[in-house]
Amino acid sequence: MADKYLLAQLVPLLGTSIYIYSTEGELEEEIQGRSINSTDGLHSIIEKTTKDFPYIESDNEGIAICSVWDEAAEKYIVTGRVCLYGYYRKDDVYIPYCPREQYTSIILILWRDISGTDAGRNELWQRNIVLDEEITRLVAKNISQFNEESVPHNFYPQELIEMECIRRGDAKGLQQSIDKAGYTETGRTSADPVRNCKNMAVYIINAAARSAIEGGLSHEMAFGMCDTFINNIEESLNTQVKIEQAARKAEFAFANEVHNINCKGSSNPLISQVKDYVFGHIHDNIIIADIAKSVGVSPNYLSEQFKAYEGLPLKQYIIDEKIKHSEYLLKFTEYSLQEISEICAFSSQSRFSSYFKRKNGDTPLKYRKKYKKG
Repeated sequence: MADKYLLAQLVPLLGTSIYIYSTEGELEEEIQGRSINSTDGLHSIIEKTTKDFPYIESDNEGIAICSVWDEAAEKYIVTGRVCLYGYYRKDDVYIPYCPREQYTSIILILWRDISGTDAGRNELWQRNIVLDEEITRLVAKNISQFNEESVPHNFYPQELIEMECIRRGDAKGLQQSIDKAGYTETGRTSADPVRNCKNMAVYIINAAARSAIEGGLSHEMAFGMCDTFINNIEESLNTQVKIEQAARKAEFAFANEVHNINCKGSSNPLISQVKDYVFGHIHDNIIIADIAKSVGVSPNYLSEQFKAYEGLPLKQYIIDEKIKHSEYLLKFTEYSLQEISEICAFSSQSRFSSYFKRKNGDTPLKYRKKYKKG
């Protein structure tokens, strides 16, 4: 039987109410959430609910409802509507946001409490989301079609060479491998040529990021770079030549980052943890004592080790990383200098400008104007 105390604790995590329905589909009780949500149509999900597994219904907007049969109480437990991919507001309708992974955990906890049995995260969605066409049949169909039309794909050995160059941080080798590569066309992932080009660019950038991680680049840094490159392609580029060039530029950026790591000889796990921390807290006022606590060493030991491996004080590294982030904001956003100073957690705009000029030789304003002209 569902534990109502547990249901009450799950409601704030969902951001919406949980409802209890009778076997006849009558609403008997609502455990009120902070979001006012209409119950219209909720009872209809009961007719589709099986008694051996949670039933989830989701629409094209990512709005989900779940119903679970409580055998002991002979009731249906139904969660209110939530949007799994961001807040939803249209006209007078507001649907709260519950991230998909968090929602998955809530439903699995609910099912465990009611049934006493465990279910897997993948199983939960696999049993509730049925694709229109069986994927194996679709793959076979498309491969056959591509073969008939002689649709080419990237030359795999060439791809391996490029990824190995990135893994080694060998930008020169990467350039040589690209120059020597024969002419190949990409495969077809979309009927729209620009969309197809973007899809291939996303693949290339993701592969490059993972190769860079294998080469020693912090995974937080690699994935942050990856997201930035892909977002730039998705939002700003609409010609195939520019998209392809942007993907190549990303490959070289990853190779250069790995090269810099190799030059400094920083393969120390402790240093990698520090860099991950700084990257993940770039918008915060980063205190060395807090970093030391997170990695389990004393502040003095951490500072000594960092300077020995990186050749510069940890405090300077933090400032340099904040300046590097501010460079991105100056290039690609319209934030004011004051806003950028606050985003990067500098104590003042004047302090930000001073650090920036010391590193780049230009003030932030001149740097932005120079880039905009370029």
